[in-house]
Amino acid sequence: MAPLSTAELAVTRHLLVHGPTTRAALGDRLQLSYASMSRLARSLTDGGLITQDVEPEFTVGRPRQILSAVPGARHVVGCKLTADRAYGVVCDMFGEVRWAAKAALPRRRSDGTVPVAATVKTVARLAQRLARRVPSVDGIAVSLGGVVVNRSIVREGTFLGWRDTDLATPLRAETGLPVVVTNDVTALAREELWFGAGRTHSTFGLITVGAGLGFGVVREGVVVEELIDNGHLLAHAPLTGRGPRCSLGHAGCVASYLNREDLERHASAAAGRPVTFDGLVQARTAGDRTATRLLTGSARALGHLAATFAGALQTTRIVLAGEDVAEIAASPALADVVADRLRPGADETQRCALDITTATLTFNDWARGAAVAGVQHVLGAL
Repeated sequence: MAPLSTAELAVTRHLLVHGPTTRAALGDRLQLSYASMSRLARSLTDGGLITQDVEPEFTVGRPRQILSAVPGARHVVGCKLTADRAYGVVCDMFGEVRWAAKAALPRRRSDGTVPVAATVKTVARLAQRLARRVPSVDGIAVSLGGVVVNRSIVREGTFLGWRDTDLATPLRAETGLPVVVTNDVTALAREELWFGAGRTHSTFGLITVGAGLGFGVVREGVVVEELIDNGHLLAHAPLTGRGPRCSLGHAGCVASYLNREDLERHASAAAGRPVTFDGLVQARTAGDRTATRLLTGSARALGHLAATFAGALQTTRIVLAGEDVAEIAASPALADVVADRLRPGADETQRCALDITTATLTFNDWARGAAVAGVQHVLGAL
């Protein structure tokens, strides 16, 4: 299946992101002539990607053609790999989940790595199960935590023990389908670009909080595929020199307050027994002062991080997501910190307001992000 031309992709993307519109209006928006727009609409209609319908309330003059994207024109399997499981979904072109499934990853070797060949077979079987739920599958996208290069090579698989591992080539050979491999936060940023924050902001930042801290960057409508530091500089930015230490020994850095492992370690030390993140949240609800203090510290750290990220990107839009983010953002300390950071000086006239949203993610949501990246890949946008 050949990728779309640049112009075909522009038309299809606009219809997916912004919904149905008239052929004339879309041509004006994309600066395409009437003849070019007619040719593109005909080509995409013949390919089954869009439909053309006459405006139902047409009365005078030439009938207006309404263009709409066809949701089921493409289906892609998205798969999120964790340390021990593969979570899969099959989505249509709009990123709507049609079915979900999961499978255990193979047992680790004695050196702590997850076997690659067996993982490929697991993902292939998962994709085969999901493919039965739709007419056909056009591609597979796999996301994972770590560093991915060339949309194929896992240079550093944080939770799988992988180094310089080609995942796309054997999976492509196993399934016969186009395959793209991506960092999991980058995939979420791609989803936000088409179906979330990107609808109103061409530049925005994404922060995920959970098993680790993740960062996604979109600048002028382009997703930054590989961060120079995998987010390390932001994650370990110092907030105070007297705060708790992260796993790398930094005192009072952002990660020491927000990394789940570090937060649980500090809570366990304070309680004199093992404390999980969920247990910490429950203790705060019950009025425990230590739990309240720790989670308030996390909220303050996240507020500073969001404000700093927005300033660095020069955007008013930041998306907070992840398994732990809702419980941390529930503290008023986050909004208080952001408001204080935005407070202008006495002689300043410029005003700024940050649009910060939060979304709790399930593993299926992570897999959906991979699927959207896969849709973009098979259409030629990636």
